[in-house]
Amino acid sequence: MTKKSLILFLGLALGALSVDLNAQDAHFSQYFSSPLYTNPALIGQINGDFRLNMLYRSQWNAFKNAAFQTGSFSADGRFGRFGLGVSAVDQVSVDRFDRLSFNVGGSYDLSMAYNNAHHLVFGVQAGVYSISTGKNSTQPDQYVDGFGAIGANTEELNNLSVLSPDVNFGLLWFNGSSKLRWTPFAGAAVYHLLQPYDSFDKSKKLPMRFLVHGGVRYRTNSNIDFTPNVMISMQETHYNAIAGCNASYQLIDTYTSLEGGLSYRLDDAIVPYLGIGYKDFAFGVTYDVNMTSLSKVGPRKNALEFSLTYVSSRNSVKKQFICPRL
Repeated sequence: MTKKSLILFLGLALGALSVDLNAQDAHFSQYFSSPLYTNPALIGQINGDFRLNMLYRSQWNAFKNAAFQTGSFSADGRFGRFGLGVSAVDQVSVDRFDRLSFNVGGSYDLSMAYNNAHHLVFGVQAGVYSISTGKNSTQPDQYVDGFGAIGANTEELNNLSVLSPDVNFGLLWFNGSSKLRWTPFAGAAVYHLLQPYDSFDKSKKLPMRFLVHGGVRYRTNSNIDFTPNVMISMQETHYNAIAGCNASYQLIDTYTSLEGGLSYRLDDAIVPYLGIGYKDFAFGVTYDVNMTSLSKVGPRKNALEFSLTYVSSRNSVKKQFICPRL
């Protein structure tokens, strides 16, 4: 392939990517480190009283006009059978186009009152979905196939925003027994039940997103846990399917645990994961190794994610309760 042909191919591919992004939610490789974005029923499902979570993703930095960054923040707690939490996800492209989702939610555990190892939880989130542009943002009519945003900006769309109400719903089942080595979990969620506006003239709405996830946590006799897991989401004609296995090793006589794993996102990337936990804190990092035809471009076409989680366990819960690990 000649250099000119490669540039043309990349331009067409990125043009298609930019169209897809207009109809998709953000996705994370560490979806297990962004629980309230994965499933509203995961609100409050923790071995502790209170949880704070932050996640940052940077992607497509090799392409000047296609790079974007995504940040996620959530705070939730558990109060008996109830969980309460707030969450926000913000996706900002290099051309100053911003998508922000903010939600307040709650969950209810139908089984916990009976001290049952099997837990059935439902959760709901209500909030707002916002799209906006900053000053000197790049507009769609500036893009030229094969060359990027080189055209003149003829649209007066700077500093505009649209705000819409939004609702999400989720279900979760898991076995929380501390007596079993194998503890399975499974969940399902639907997002954007109100289909908020996804265009400034309100001519386009964001499609609903459907998600299923699950796995099983296996605890060995040597302080090692293995958790094979899978997550599949569909939004209109777009899909995101990722499967893999994480492992955790608890260092003897310390407050430290080491984590690692490997996942594969279908038709996209191989994702290695490394993490460390100390007392109430956990830190993780993933690096998407792109496996598509764009892998020839160079290392900066990949995605990098960092996560930080804090779980307060001052008033520890009953020992038989084992929360699901995504």
